[in-house]
This record gives sequence, C-alpha cells and structure tokens, in this order.
Amino acid sequence: MAKLTTVTLEKSADVARLRDVAMTLTNVLQFGAFERTRAVTAVVELGRNAIEHGQKGRATFSLTEVEGKPALGLLVTDQGRGIPKEKLQPDGAPSSSTGMGLGLRGVQRIATRFDVETGHEGTRIEAVFRSSANLPADARLIDQATEALNDLSMKDPTAALSEQNRELSEGITERDLLMQELHHRTGNNLALIAALIRMSKSRAQQPETQQVLTELEVRVGALSKAHELMQRGKETGKVDLAQMAAEVARTSERAFSGESLDANIEVTCAELMLDSKLAIDIGLIIGELITNAFKYAFTGRESGTIRVDVSGDLQSGIALVVSDNGIGLPSDAERPERSNSLGWRLIRTLTFQHDATLTVDGSDGLRVCIKFPAQS
Repeated sequence: MAKLTTVTLEKSADVARLRDVAMTLTNVLQFGAFERTRAVTAVVELGRNAIEHGQKGRATFSLTEVEGKPALGLLVTDQGRGIPKEKLQPDGAPSSSTGMGLGLRGVQRIATRFDVETGHEGTRIEAVFRSSANLPADARLIDQATEALNDLSMKDPTAALSEQNRELSEGITERDLLMQELHHRTGNNLALIAALIRMSKSRAQQPETQQVLTELEVRVGALSKAHELMQRGKETGKVDLAQMAAEVARTSERAFSGESLDANIEVTCAELMLDSKLAIDIGLIIGELITNAFKYAFTGRESGTIRVDVSGDLQSGIALVVSDNGIGLPSDAERPERSNSLGWRLIRTLTFQHDATLTVDGSDGLRVCIKFPAQS
C-alpha cells in the first residue's frame, strides 16, 4: 500500500477538495464513468459523515491492490463519539442526514472492501474501490497518481496551501500536547521527590541534616512548580513569572518557618510570561536568596520580613530585588556574592548565564538586586 495524499475534514468546503482528489485518482486508475461516479459519491458521503458527526476528520488516499490488481484505498478517521450500532445494521436508520442519502450501507455496497471500527474515542473506516480496467500494479501508477495530484494542486494552489497550513497547525498542536504531557510527568516526579525530602527531613535528628534537606526541598519545589505552570499554561514553553515567584515564596515559607522563627514573605511581581529557561532560573535565584535570608538575616530574632520585588518588562529588562529587614551585613563580614557556598555559586552562575548584573547592599538589612537585560 502506498499513501498518496491526505485531506483534512473540518468544514463543508473540504468536501469539494475531497471530491476533486477522488476524481483525479479514479481517472488515473481508469475507472469507467459509472464506476467513477459511484466511487466518488461514496468517498464524498464518508467525508460528509466525518464532518457532520465526527467533529473533525481526516481522509487518507492510498494505492493498494485487490487480487493483484490496483485499487483506490481510503481511510477516514474522526474524533466523534462513534456510530450507534443500529446505524451499522442492514435495516438500520440512514447514517447521514445531510449527505446524498447513500449512507454507510450504500458505501459498503459500492466498495470492494469495507471495514468500520467505531467507539467513544472516534470512528475509523477503511474502504477500497477497484476499477474494472485491466491495469498492471506497478510503481508507474504511483508516479502517475503523484503527478496528477501535483497538477491538481497547481490548478487550485489556495486549497493546497490551506491543507498544508492545517497539517502544520495539527503538527504544532500535537507537539504542544506532547510537551504538556512531558511537563506534567516531570512535575509529578519532582513533586514526589519533594515529598520524600520532607519525609526524610521530619525524621532527621541532626540540625545540619534538616538544614540541608530544607534547602533541597526549596530547590526541588521551584523546579516542580515550574513544570506544573508550563503544563497548565496556554503558551508552550512559557511560564507566568508572578505565579512562579509566589509559589517559590510559599514553598520557602512553609519549609523554613517554625517555632523559633516566624518570617513573612511579601511578593510583588509584574505580569510577565517568560521563556521557561529564564523563568526557572529566576525562580531558583529567588529560592536561594530567600533561603539565605532565613538562615542568616534574623539571628536572635523571632520574626522578620522578606520582600521579593520583580519589575520591568521584556523590552526594557527585568529587575529582581530580594531584601529583608534583618541584621544586615557587618562591616567585617565576607561579601556574600563572593561566598563559596553552593547557594551563592548557583546564584552567580545563573546570573552570568543571562548576562545579568548582581549588586548587594548590606547597610540596612540585606538587599540583593539582579538586573536582567532586555529579551529581544
């Protein structure tokens, strides 16, 4: 079997394209006038049924064989709710209310081979139409059919271009669905890892172990939330930074706040839809800076406030400021941006990757500002 072409079935105008293709291919196979009329009528009936009852369908033509002789194959699939059993019975009701009255049983009588698979997920109909002409089944027929279809497209380039655009649109839609499924599965796996980390932290005896697991929980939580937002988002590969920042803050607050410290995190973020890479990296940076504030800003205190402020836009650049009202940075303390800790190394690396600038002010609490360049 050699696939020749596919026609998308969404609206009544597609039936005209379907008819033209069927006429062209039956001419190549040298159908007689009566045979051609019957076969084209059957093809059109199946197309109308797919549009009327199947919401959206696809008709794929192929060159096949019946008893060693070439024949026209047709596969029609749709995404409808299936065909009721009574409409498939020999004495059932007509299967098409707006077609030419032929119905599935009429198509079955015309076709050399006819098979229906139907269910709640949609319908798949395979039909084969054979010509009475005594043609050899060889590769030349495929070439002739391909050339005839090309000539048809040249006569009606608008229809051919429309079909190509719809095929491209379907491909993009399918890719987007696959990406959403990937983000969904990845997010679920990361959420499971975060839950295991929390369980391990609750059983840990040493404060150092609890501290490390808490920091890891925030990092994994940021990644998990990013994939969840990508899976829910309307634009593939885009993340709502405001939601991302709010979720990272919520995860951090839950992870670090306890009996000894009650810190409040305030988030102000402009409405920004960012590329997933940039959004995830900003989310990780926010998580690391909040983690540092919880660890060092409120020594000897029972409460404090951490502020996350994101401003700007893609055209002018984005400014991220994370500040706290803690003890600030003593004059003889090591500059945090030069620290060799894992958190600050991660912050510096992510900042450098995006050609951003990093400044730290420790005179009144700690204020970290990272400016990302315009995203053109």
